[in-house]
Amino acid sequence: MVPEQGRSIMSRKGFYTKVGKNFVGVFLSSEGPKMFINRDVYELTSPHWDVEMVKGRSRQIINFYWRGEVKLSVRCEANNDVFLPLFDYLDCRVKTAASS
Repeated sequence: MVPEQGRSIMSRKGFYTKVGKNFVGVFLSSEGPKMFINRDVYELTSPHWDVEMVKGRSRQIINFYWRGEVKLSVRCEANNDVFLPLFDYLDCRVKTAASS
């Protein structure tokens, strides 16, 4: 089940955040959802991406892969939940595509 916050994000056209010097976000387009990291855009309807999140007691790590290559790796404090909506959004898209 997607948390309440996840449902509200899914209804938006997109969102972004700044991570260090990088801008990272997800937006909806006529071709489907896309993720951007600065000027690089990744089609989330493609099977070439993956995302993982490791959450520890004091830190969490989020990695975004494209064709097996790490395109974004972020390490932050465990209580920093800025990436949870992005992770939930991507995780929900995978589950929706798998159930189709």
